[in-house]
Amino acid sequence: MSDSSLRARAVLLMERVMRKGQSLAQEYPLVFEDAFDGQVLAIEEGAHVRSACAVLTRDFIVGDVRVRVGLIGSVSTDPACRRRGFASRLLDMARSELARQGCALVLLWADDPAFYEARGFAQIGAELDFLLEQHHTALLPSIPGVRAMAGDDVPRMHRLYSRHKERVDRKLEESLALFSSPGMHTLVLEERGEIAAYACLGRGSDLLGAVHEWAGAPEHVLALLRVHLERGKQRGERGPLVLIAPPSAVTLRDLLRNRNVTESTGILGLARIGDPACATEILGRCSAPGAQFSLDEDCGQSQVRVRVKGPRGASQLSEKDLLALLCPARLDGRAIRALEVATGVVFPGLPLPLFAWGLDSI
Repeated sequence: MSDSSLRARAVLLMERVMRKGQSLAQEYPLVFEDAFDGQVLAIEEGAHVRSACAVLTRDFIVGDVRVRVGLIGSVSTDPACRRRGFASRLLDMARSELARQGCALVLLWADDPAFYEARGFAQIGAELDFLLEQHHTALLPSIPGVRAMAGDDVPRMHRLYSRHKERVDRKLEESLALFSSPGMHTLVLEERGEIAAYACLGRGSDLLGAVHEWAGAPEHVLALLRVHLERGKQRGERGPLVLIAPPSAVTLRDLLRNRNVTESTGILGLARIGDPACATEILGRCSAPGAQFSLDEDCGQSQVRVRVKGPRGASQLSEKDLLALLCPARLDGRAIRALEVATGVVFPGLPLPLFAWGLDSI
């Protein structure tokens, strides 16, 4: 069978399992459209595709730091063939392929975290989640110039997106494809002919009721949230909106707290170490001078062992230890502080507050 034939059959399986036969290409163009770099991986049994997923390599930006991360999405197994190890083999295949491409981490989002945690994945990162009810509408500012997004707004919206300190590196042609995602309501705030802010509500079936991507000054974003609530009510949507934000959105958080908006801290997703050498190199870049790092070259990907030596002593890290240092769940710094005490090495660059906006998920 040709690679194109295998890909086509794998996509059919994913669409059948995940979308009742509906297309995934428009919802996730970066992995399902030929113009972009996403890949589809599959496991066959005879002439039948039993399990398949999409993978995509992305550069996460945190200030001046870049971290190559491999995304895994649309993991699907034929319902008639579950509990036979196909998904576990597929995840190992995806991890190996992404590590080969130089990804320090592999990251996914899951409805069933326990399944992935049993296969070595762990929670990483953080996001702020705010629950806005209809009664909050009157508490949000009303600013003229809010309207629905037009196609020619995207280049200016892309420039706004690129100002985020924490983001995934995104090309303009990728933004052009992503902002046309089905089931998404995008509002912009225009001032003096310029796009000052935007906010995206919903995306396919995965982000219903969530404002998952936005950019602009905090007051402008609040004005867009007000109009999203008003228009949602007009469409008969009585439920609350969830606003997703990076932990660095402190001013926006304070403005919402002043309006008694309920908030919680979630995670970025589930991850494993991809290429141990790349992950160790990032750990070294995040440390102060005077540390020595070595990777056990015989341990392989499944049993990572990294030795950190400093003026006070040495520590040996497992894969999960390394992950908990680079990007711990909810940015919990206890593992970092413990390593600093044990080795005498300071890690001023940790934790890395990696963040993916809603349009970057796969």
